[in-house]
Amino acid sequence: MRAALLWVWLLPLVFCGCQPQPSDRAAGESAAAPSAHTWPAHDYTQPPAAGQRAYRLDSAGSLLDIVVRRDGPLARFGHDHAVSVQGLEGYLLLDAGGAGSIADLRFRVADLAVDSAAGRARYGLDTEPDAEDVEGTRSNLMEHVLNADQWPFAEIRLEDFSHRQDHYSAVLEISINGARYSGPQPFRLQASDAEVVVEGSLVLRQTDLGLVPFSALGGGLRVADPLEIHFRLAGTRLADQGSPTGMR
Repeated sequence: MRAALLWVWLLPLVFCGCQPQPSDRAAGESAAAPSAHTWPAHDYTQPPAAGQRAYRLDSAGSLLDIVVRRDGPLARFGHDHAVSVQGLEGYLLLDAGGAGSIADLRFRVADLAVDSAAGRARYGLDTEPDAEDVEGTRSNLMEHVLNADQWPFAEIRLEDFSHRQDHYSAVLEISINGARYSGPQPFRLQASDAEVVVEGSLVLRQTDLGLVPFSALGGGLRVADPLEIHFRLAGTRLADQGSPTGMR
């Protein structure tokens, strides 16, 4: 029972892992297969135009976590969970006027860390799923939900930037497991000639994604509808004109 709950709780964490998500695209349109396009689509090595700066993400100095809470009168029998993205890579082209700003991020879904000690400690999670449950969750997530062999990468794109001082907003598009979700996202951004830091958090409801929160025992034990997403992304200025690491 506990292992099953752990698995189901993680399905919405990757936004589109179990079914197609709402977006602005026409009905029936799907994301391109991994082999059908080059990432990133924009060539960040090209000399920026006047008023633009390009940055590469520092994976070691960046953080992207998703927290799911338990709910219901029997919640004490469940667990809260933290899933951490590892090996995140990406680029940002920052335009002083905002209109020309874009960003591309991606990570291997096989590198998702489920309930790491560090991840759980960051959010003060007060229960501890055992190693067998966590490993079963990872295995099911990779093989049966995310289809990691067919869709090895999750990709994130930001465009249509607007800002006032260091408070930004952009259209966020997530592509994963052949599905795509799009929506607006505010965040804080601070940049210098050498470095950039983007940070923020959001609460995204499962029902906003067309998902029905999992429940068991007549609703006594259930997954809370809101998903808590936390991120702090750090990058350094692209000083050379060589090919970005990971470009394919």
